[in-house]
Amino acid sequence: MRPHPSPRAVRTACLLLFACGLTTIAGASQPAPSGPARTEAQLRELLNLPLGFESYVFSGPSFPAARFERPARAEALLGPHSVRATFYDRDYRRVETARKPGLYGAVIEVAPQQGRPLKRYATLFRVPAPLTRNLRLERVPSELVPLAGLNDEVVAQQTGLIEERLQGRTLGELERDARFARLLAGLSRSRAGDGPVRKSDDAYAVERQWWVGLKRKLTGMDRQYARKFTAPLPLQGKPAPVVREGTPAEAGMKPDAAEKIDAACREWAADTDQAFAVCVVRHGVIVLHRAYGMRDGKPMTVDTRSWMASVTKTMSATLMLMLVDQGLVDLDGRADKFLPALRDQPVATPLTIRHLYTHTGGLSAWPGWNDELPDVEERVADYYPLLKVGHEWGYTGTGNMLGGKIIELISGESVPAFFQNHLLRPLGATQTDVIGTHADTFSVPLDMAKFGQMLLNRGAYGKRRFFRAETFQKMLPQKLTRVLGSETTKTFGIGLDGQPERFGHGAASAATFSVDVTDDLVVIMTRNAIGKNYDKYNGKFWQAIRDGIDRSPRRGL
Repeated sequence: MRPHPSPRAVRTACLLLFACGLTTIAGASQPAPSGPARTEAQLRELLNLPLGFESYVFSGPSFPAARFERPARAEALLGPHSVRATFYDRDYRRVETARKPGLYGAVIEVAPQQGRPLKRYATLFRVPAPLTRNLRLERVPSELVPLAGLNDEVVAQQTGLIEERLQGRTLGELERDARFARLLAGLSRSRAGDGPVRKSDDAYAVERQWWVGLKRKLTGMDRQYARKFTAPLPLQGKPAPVVREGTPAEAGMKPDAAEKIDAACREWAADTDQAFAVCVVRHGVIVLHRAYGMRDGKPMTVDTRSWMASVTKTMSATLMLMLVDQGLVDLDGRADKFLPALRDQPVATPLTIRHLYTHTGGLSAWPGWNDELPDVEERVADYYPLLKVGHEWGYTGTGNMLGGKIIELISGESVPAFFQNHLLRPLGATQTDVIGTHADTFSVPLDMAKFGQMLLNRGAYGKRRFFRAETFQKMLPQKLTRVLGSETTKTFGIGLDGQPERFGHGAASAATFSVDVTDDLVVIMTRNAIGKNYDKYNGKFWQAIRDGIDRSPRRGL
């Protein structure tokens, strides 16, 4: 005999049915599976069921119809439901028809007869005339300009990005590609510039910025947060240390320190398959700044960008700290204050901003989505009632993504733009690209050293203050009793791992980002993968750094 479900299991199942509307179809031959595990499986399937348009690139005034890719399966999961879309033009006006070629945004709403509606966002693009569907674009042809009504200079400047998406496919294949529509939409709103186009201002970044504007208007955030966000602010008093050239004595290092650290790196480079570059800074003075090995058949240089992976989480956390510093956000405030999609949901413990950045929101057990998606919060909202908020530590990037959506709704700036305007450009980190919040920074050692020095300075760099020292204090790793209870032993900060006196963040690329307050030291290593013999040489690298510090009394900190 099958055992009766526990009261908790029954409550969980009912909560899911209420929140997501997963009902049995009347008259169906196979009833929907019962029990919390099976019901959760249904929800997970629904979350991954493609919902959008048959064509994202279209011609003529009529919009394509929104639909599930597998409507019969959607019916089985949701029960009777309707799918409708509301459309907005490039100026954020609600429209019934596409009167002009160009960018349009669609808000798709799925309304089951019972339960909470689902909402998704999609970019559409109307071309001036019907496309020749069997035309294959092997490379970027001049015909693409009139086909989509684009600026030829913009197309020329973003040729690489366009070629990456075309991949020799026919126009018939491309018109069903949601990312191709995003590309055309961004290109249509881009302006030709003087220099090379960076990831922070390419077509996808431009399209993302458009969605930030629409979402602010739809949620009323454009009125609630109408004031332009300003940061960093001028630093009062003596300028904070900046990363600079100097002597070993100024760095508090032994005369041969750089030579010995370099020797350890050269030994490492000779016995591994991964190129890397380093920047070691003490007292703000560069001790060693050098590259090692070969990448893609070329010598690695200090200007070769590498993947910083999850160090991005630390960087995006500092963006949130700027909002905290100016009183716009409370770390212990509810996330649904800024994310309307999470409001009015039957949750036992609401997500707070602190949960998002300390990996304690229960988000790791669910899909992580894509940082560029404008509807991440809507997707999370579908399973929000089932999150085990504050139960355990579970590493994820979804919290940072939700934090990024909050930053966008408050500031009116997309995450890539916010990074450039309020962190990277003011630091002089000119060779760094960041397009998301948790895993997609590409940088060079000197830029990352400047970021590390800013944290070592407790939120200041040169004549600028990014946030106050007391705000920075909230970022430091600490035992997570506030969110996990008094029995926890887990330590973590707001985007920082380690201890209050020595902190940083790990990376899937095995990049090093370490800040040591006691020794006034910043250590950066950029690389794309852990490579061969990492454990054999990493300790030697660190030992050479420690041995190189001059700890004689006259060098006291």
